[in-house]
Amino acid sequence: MKHKTKVGLPPGTIKYTGKKGGTPLTLNYVEYNLESFNSETFEEVRKALIHKANDSLTQWYDIRGLHDEAFIQQIGDVFEIHSLALEDIADVYKRPEYTEFLNGHFLSLKYLQYQDGIIHIQNISVYFDQGFVLTFQEHEDDIFKPLRLRIQKAQGKIRAKKADYLAYAIIDFVVDNYFNVLDEIEIKTEKLEEALMTDIDSFERSEVFPLKKDLLKVRKVIAPLREALNMFSKSDSEDIEEKTKLYVRDVYDHTISVVDSLDTLRDILSGVQETHIAEMGMKMNKVMQFLTIITAIFVPITFLAGIYGMNFQNIPELQHKNGYFILLGVMAVLSGGMLMYFRRKKWL
Repeated sequence: MKHKTKVGLPPGTIKYTGKKGGTPLTLNYVEYNLESFNSETFEEVRKALIHKANDSLTQWYDIRGLHDEAFIQQIGDVFEIHSLALEDIADVYKRPEYTEFLNGHFLSLKYLQYQDGIIHIQNISVYFDQGFVLTFQEHEDDIFKPLRLRIQKAQGKIRAKKADYLAYAIIDFVVDNYFNVLDEIEIKTEKLEEALMTDIDSFERSEVFPLKKDLLKVRKVIAPLREALNMFSKSDSEDIEEKTKLYVRDVYDHTISVVDSLDTLRDILSGVQETHIAEMGMKMNKVMQFLTIITAIFVPITFLAGIYGMNFQNIPELQHKNGYFILLGVMAVLSGGMLMYFRRKKWL
C-alpha cells in the first residue's frame, strides 16, 4: 500500500509518497570556505535563489519537507540531478542505498529519533557533487542545526574540506544518533532483565514484544546502510578524496557495530522471554507437585473413610467405644508418615 501511488508511473516521476500536508517547506542555505561563512533560512522557499556558487565556495541546501514536487524538480534542474535520483528523493520509503550518477552522488538513509518510548523514522536523502551538497528530509525538525553551528564556528575539518567531506559529516551525524537510540533500547532491555530477576510476578511479558519489534524496525533501516556506505567508500570517482573515503569507512564500521549490538539485544530479549516461560513452567510444576502430594496424602485417608462409611450392619469397629478416635489417629499417623517420607525424598 505504501507504493500504491507510484503504480503505473514512468521511471523518474517525482511522486511524494509520504503523508500529505502538515509539514511546511523550509530551506536552510549555507555557503562557506576556509575564510568565510554565510547562512540563511527561508520559510518561503520560492524566495530563495537556487544557484550554483563559484568554485571557491561549498554550498549546502538543506530542504525540509518533500510534498512540493515542483520545487524538487526546480532544484533538480539547477543542479542537473538525474530523474531517478529525484524520484528517490520524494520516496520516503526508499531503502538506504548509494548510487553514482554522471553529475553527482546520491545516498539515501534513515534518521532515527527516540521520543516518549516511540522510535520515529524519517527518510534523509543526500546528493552531492563538486562544490555543493543537497539534503532532503521529510519532517520539519531542524536536525542538522548542530552541524551548521560546527561549520559556523569552524570546529573540525569541514571548512577546510570539499563537498564530499560535508556529505560524509552529514552521514556521520545521522549514524552517530543511532547510538542514542541504541542506548535507550539497552536501558529498557536492562530494566526488563532486572524485573525478571528480582520479581517475576511483576514482570510484564507484554513489554518484550514491542521492544523486539522496535529492534527489528531499527535493524531493517540500518542494515542496508552498511552496503551503501561500503559502496561509497570504494567509489572511483574523482569527486571523492581518498582521505574522505577513510572517514566513510569509519562510519561503515559504526553501522556494523550498531547492527551487532541490535542482534545482541535481540538475543537477550529472546533469552528473557525464554527464561520467563521456563520460570513460569517451573512455578506451575511446583504447584502441580504440591497438589499431587496433597492428593497422595488424602488417598489412604479417603480409603479408610470409605470403608467405615459403607452401609453394612456388621463392621466390628463401629461398636468400639474409641473407634472414632483410633481411626483419626491412624489417619494422622499415615499423613505424618507420608509427609516425613516425602520430605526425606526431597519432594517437599
